[in-house]
Amino acid sequence: MCEGAVTEVQYFSGIRDHFRALPVVIGTCDIDGCGRDPLSVVREAEKRRDAAIGKARRHADAYLAYDEVWAVVDVDDHTSLEAAIRRARETGIHLAVSRPCFEIWLLWHFQEFPSGLTSAAARDKIDEHLPRYDKHLPESFPYGAYETARLRARKADPRHDSPNRKGSNPSTNVWLTIEAIAASGQRTIHGQGSAS
Repeated sequence: MCEGAVTEVQYFSGIRDHFRALPVVIGTCDIDGCGRDPLSVVREAEKRRDAAIGKARRHADAYLAYDEVWAVVDVDDHTSLEAAIRRARETGIHLAVSRPCFEIWLLWHFQEFPSGLTSAAARDKIDEHLPRYDKHLPESFPYGAYETARLRARKADPRHDSPNRKGSNPSTNVWLTIEAIAASGQRTIHGQGSAS
């Protein structure tokens, strides 16, 4: 589940395709659905997980349930972030948090950026690499540079290495979500089962 309805969904769809992780399902939270604050994203992730578990039981097919459920949110100015982190821990949702926003993860695909910044500054920096960035990623986005972005994220905040926590500015643990997607792709390629 993604807080954002455009950029994050495009990015994770591109990563899923990059790793050929076809059984990965990427959901969005939009204003019509669950709202845009982190707690709403976690609750929507729970709701969809529980619905998939129910469907798996009704059809006696364990493959209809999700192997893992991830929620991806920004720090921004959300007042519900701490509640979302607690709820994710309590309910088994893996919460990835970007500070100040998801664009820091995108930026690390292109350049080192160790200094704190605002969401607006992160978007301005992205515009230097993706001219006319308007929350839409071009087909040519360098998904293969995720490893470089991961290294930069780890360098910026080495302690932000597990789900359900908020790091310093700048930081993200989105790379954990990508590792889960990559692992799903490997299970699929090697015939070890299906993951969602």
